[in-house]
Formats: sequence, C-alpha cells, structure tokens
Amino acid sequence: MTQKAFAIFMIVGIGLLLATVVYPATMLTAKCFESMPEGTTTAIDDARDTTGGFASSLFLRSAGLAALGATAACVFALPGIRLVGGTVNARQFGLATSLIIAPLVLPPIVIGLGVRSWIRGVSEIRCVIVWGLWCWPIAALLVGGAWARRGHQLYEVALLHGGKFKAFKSVLGSVLVRPIVGVWMLMFALFLGDYSVPHSCDMIAYATALLSEATSSPYPVATVIAGFPLLAPMLVAVVVAYLVGGRAEASDQDEPAKAQAGFPRVTFALVLAMITVSTLLPTYGLIRNIALIKAIATTWELYRTDIAYSLATAFIAGLMIVWMGICVTAIAPIRRIAPLLVLIWAVVPGALVGQAVVAAYLPFDVIYSHWMLTVIGYVARFGWIGVLLAYVVVKQSDEATMGAAMVDGASTGFATCRVTFANHWPTMCSGVLIATAMSLAEIATTTLVRVPVFSPVSLILIEKFHRFEDDILAAICILLLVVACPGIAIFSLASRWGR
Repeated sequence: MTQKAFAIFMIVGIGLLLATVVYPATMLTAKCFESMPEGTTTAIDDARDTTGGFASSLFLRSAGLAALGATAACVFALPGIRLVGGTVNARQFGLATSLIIAPLVLPPIVIGLGVRSWIRGVSEIRCVIVWGLWCWPIAALLVGGAWARRGHQLYEVALLHGGKFKAFKSVLGSVLVRPIVGVWMLMFALFLGDYSVPHSCDMIAYATALLSEATSSPYPVATVIAGFPLLAPMLVAVVVAYLVGGRAEASDQDEPAKAQAGFPRVTFALVLAMITVSTLLPTYGLIRNIALIKAIATTWELYRTDIAYSLATAFIAGLMIVWMGICVTAIAPIRRIAPLLVLIWAVVPGALVGQAVVAAYLPFDVIYSHWMLTVIGYVARFGWIGVLLAYVVVKQSDEATMGAAMVDGASTGFATCRVTFANHWPTMCSGVLIATAMSLAEIATTTLVRVPVFSPVSLILIEKFHRFEDDILAAICILLLVVACPGIAIFSLASRWGR
C-alpha cells in the first residue's frame, strides 16, 4: 500500500464513520430539540410512562437476565479461551478459530427455538442459556487473544509449580481478570438491548417495550426518553470501569506468544461439545419433526431473493464495519480510548440506532427507499465490532516491526495499516464473518430500516415464529449454515496461511 492509497483508504473509512454514525447521531439529537406540533406532549408523556411503573420492573428484570446471560457466556467460553490462548500451530489455529466462529452463524432466535424443543420450563432460564450459547464464541476469541498476548509465558511457568488446573487459575487471576470484565460488560450491554432471544423464549424484555415505542411514535424524542433508563446506568458503568481498569491495562506490556506444536485434546473435545450443544442440537431440535427436503425446496422457491439480499447487505455491512474499524484505530488518539468507545457504542439499543438512521436519511429518498439504508443501519448498530477487533489486532502487533517501519519514515497510521493489519488479515476476515452474522440476526434496527426491495431474514424468522411455521424456520437455518460453510472454510485456510 502506497501513501496515496493509504490516504484514500483512510478518507473512505472516516467517511463511513461520519455517514453511518456521526451524522445519524447528530440528526437524532437535533430532532429531539425541534419544536413539537400539537399532540406531541401526550406522546412524550406516554414515553415517560414507559420509564415508570411496570416498565421499571421490566428494566430491572431485563438487566438481571442480561447479567446472568453475560456470566453464562463467559463460563461457556472457558474451553474456547483455553484453546485460543494456548498458541498452536497454523493448521490447528485455523481449525480452532473456524469451529469457534461457527455458532455465530445461527441467528439467536433459531437457537432459542431449538433449545425450547429440548428444555421446557421457565422462560428466564431458557433466555440465559440461549444468550450464553449464542455469544460464547465472542468471549472465547477476545479473552483467548488476551491470554495469547500476555498469559502464555505465565502459564508455562505456573505449570512447573503445579498442575494444569492450578496454572489456569494463576493465569485467570493475574492476566485475564480485566479482559473477562470487559467482555462481560460488552455481553451485558448487547443482551440488555437484545430483542430476539427474549422474544423466542416467550418473554417481554425492556428492548421489546423500546422497539414498540420506536415503531409506534413518530417522534424520535419519545424513543430517546423511553431508552434513557437503559442508556444512563450503562454509560455511567462503562465510564467508571474504563477509568478504574482501562488505564492500568493500557500500561501492560503485551508479549507475543510463541508457537506450540502441542494440541490440548481435552480442551478441544470440550470446545467440540460446546459447538455441538450451541449449533447442532438446536438445529436438530427444529428439523427432527419436519420433512426437511420439502421445506428447503419450498423456502428456496419463496424466499431465495430475500435470502440473497439479506446475505448481500449483511456481508457488505461486515466489510464496511471492518474497514471503518481499521481506519478508526489507525488514528492514535482515538485508539487510546477505543475500549471506552466500544462499550459506549455497544450500549446503544438497536431501536435508537434505527431511529437515528431514519431521522438522518428520511429526506433522501434515493437512500431511504434503497437497500443501502439497511446496510447503513447494520454498520451503525455493529460498527463497534470492527473497532474492537482492530484494537485487539493492534495490541497483538509486533512493536519492533512497527518501530522499524516508523524509523523508515512511515507515519503511525500508515505503519499500523501496512504492517499490523496486513499481517493479521485472517483475523480481520473473521471480523467480517462475525459482523455479517450479527447483522443477519438483528431485529430491532432492521425493523426500522427495512426497505421495500426485500424482507430481511431476521424479520422472516420472526414472522414464521408467530405463525408456528417451524418447517420454514428450520429450512432457513439449514440454508444459512450451508451458505456459511464456504466462508468458514476459506477463513480456516486463510488462518493457516496467515500464521
């Protein structure tokens, strides 16, 4: 990459940030301060009512369930953390990361319906389990990456003084506490604003009430008021957590892990068990009582255009998310506050994101009626994934190589892109896959930014869920898995080559 190409790359990436995040947020804020026509007072009073009484207890219950779900995701991720953190050779690394990413392919509503076929009883328990089964791969990759950077040598030393379990506890206590707390908060923010999993578990969560407010009220300020109880405590929490732990973590010296030829077989078996429980069992729970071939044929005939559009828009959004994340973290002042930026960004509920995008692009019919509006909504909702992934990659970079590039005259941003991201492109590809999967599963934002051209897969799943058409649900699930397999295989090969 030349300096000119780098400049163009950065301009496009920062332009994406301005178009998908800064401009919509600015327009939503401006809409909230506009003079309101008659009748708005009643709408705003109704929104204020959403923050009191039943909704207050609903928020507290949703927060409690989100906390339990985040804890479950971190616990379920322990085998994956060990597998990713224990540095392995290239072939094993590609296989391990590809398998860990696989559960993210399934939309959470599908996991919820599959789990419901196996677990009957309290909806709250099912909700916590589904959240854990859905997002444990994210926790495994992020915390495992922290282990690979800083915990490998400590683990090897601890092995000399005790068994593997004692060594693992040593690494967990001294190195992984901050990453686990950060991932827990990220999962908590994601689950607190999630609509699909509680819905699939026959529950009403605070995100349900917030989406209802966003779709029924023509005034964005009403949604902002209704979402304030969700935003305010989380913003305070993430700022405090960053001030307490972020600075200390920034001073840690990351040490690149050394490659190992050994493969932790027991850990690998546990990871395979987690993948089976979170992917194969829910899928089998859906397909065991239907004529699968006939259902797939019917689904393909009726929804192939919608599925193609959904995959295309989600994939384009995934590319933009990673591109934007690279450009944002290439700017040193922004990179220093990247963890805080990611947590604040992830806190914003999908309903508010959708309202902001609609407020920004409603006057522009060429965009508002085009599939690009859906892409913008996905990027605005999950852009934090690209920033987080790029930040993790920069933390894993070889400082000596970076320093040599800068001595040769390269700027910090150019050296970051040319050296760091070029050497970790398989990891960035995994970010595209994760962002694509999360976009496909999003319901709240998609409901507000849907366009007439196609029906997004997530909304088709919700529709079939309400109509009890399990055959269509199962068929879409299988089609998504089939489509995702080539991408996962390519990522596996890329990881082997890149390592």
